[in-house]
Amino acid sequence: MLRRILAILAGRLVAFLCRCLKKGGTSLPGFLALKLDPDLIKGLIAGYRKVIIVTGTNGKTTTTNLLASILRASGLRVVSNSEGANMPAGVATALLGQRGEVAVLEVDEGSLALVTGQVQADVVVVTNLLRDQLDRYHELEQLAGAIKIALAHTPDAALVLNADDSLVTSLGDGRSTVRYFGLARTPWSQETTREVLEGHICPHCHQPLGFKFYHYSHLGDYFCPRCSYRRPRAEYEGRGLQLKPGGTDFNLVHPGGALFLHSPMPGIYNVYNILAAAGTALYLGVEPATIVRVVASFLPGQGRAEAFNLRDRRITLMLVKNPTGMGVALRTLATGRQKMAFLLAINDLAADGRDVSWLWDADLTPLLAVPGNPIICAGLRAGDMAICLKYQGIKEADLEVIPNPAASIERLLAKPVKEALILCTYTNLAVYRRLLQHRGARSEVTPGTSLPGVS
Repeated sequence: MLRRILAILAGRLVAFLCRCLKKGGTSLPGFLALKLDPDLIKGLIAGYRKVIIVTGTNGKTTTTNLLASILRASGLRVVSNSEGANMPAGVATALLGQRGEVAVLEVDEGSLALVTGQVQADVVVVTNLLRDQLDRYHELEQLAGAIKIALAHTPDAALVLNADDSLVTSLGDGRSTVRYFGLARTPWSQETTREVLEGHICPHCHQPLGFKFYHYSHLGDYFCPRCSYRRPRAEYEGRGLQLKPGGTDFNLVHPGGALFLHSPMPGIYNVYNILAAAGTALYLGVEPATIVRVVASFLPGQGRAEAFNLRDRRITLMLVKNPTGMGVALRTLATGRQKMAFLLAINDLAADGRDVSWLWDADLTPLLAVPGNPIICAGLRAGDMAICLKYQGIKEADLEVIPNPAASIERLLAKPVKEALILCTYTNLAVYRRLLQHRGARSEVTPGTSLPGVS
């Protein structure tokens, strides 16, 4: 008990110092506290009415923040690691703050077992499983197996799973309570795909899956020609999707009826985030009107398609970390626009993933739609990015290689365009956000915090 008290006091002291020094503090307080008490998370989580874990490859932060916002709007006191610090240290930091009734915790898929070993969750949400950071997660089948082992630590948790992802669906095998969310066929669904297929092998008999259609990557309506494995019926299904310049409209059909949802967030990938959060909220008994109201005003977290206004132009900052994310981001944010500039900032530090071979699998063809748009390659692997672009058909005259972040931003701002898109990996995200803010950029997103008072 003394060890736990000391760990909590030390963690809160470090959080206070981080606030005073304006040095952030989404992980450091929890990291030091866990050094003093490795079982700290188990002690801090005791007494919460509900514990919800959100994991998966893409969309964790947006799904977590939207779900937390919905639950707060329903009158609950919610604690969440809203800035995306999703390793055990980030989870501990969030729990060191003011206590709540409900914890909504984003958890890194590779560290899930470390958290479920201490936390008996009531609900676990899995967004998708995509090839990402091969040096950490290895192949998708191995990652799915590791997540299944982690879920075995919390056997009574209800699972809210993506019905359109065959690997995610397989995590529900043998579980007593499973709910699925998914997206019906849309005008943008494709019967064939040029994307690199990832989770396209049947998890039961290991034969190639067939697809009635794809939304993106291996997400779609799948079936196994050999055994009975197929996409399950989704209790929370998006239908009638309309993608508009000002956001997204669709109907969420659920066991109790249907909701018409409007969101200012762009893209099909955000439809999945909304389905995951709204479906989980419905499962927890939140009033549909509350969900509709929150979704209509919610904007994603910092660096998740975050828009800035600077010098009479609009600049969108987006995290990318795998080939599917890169391709979908370009199709969503670049397609249909005319003159705009692009900055692709790729690092290969530990948090980014040392292996950047995924760049060669990304569909970069949306950049070909408007010839002559300037493209700046930055970061530690700027040269690799430029070579990939050249091989996909981008003219060398449209490319510039400027590894330095500050210099690349200045060059971007010198371009005579009204719109710009910055796609960057993890370790570049905060760097470019600061560079924009130091130059007077105004974000459309209200900053969120993991710990009250910690920026």
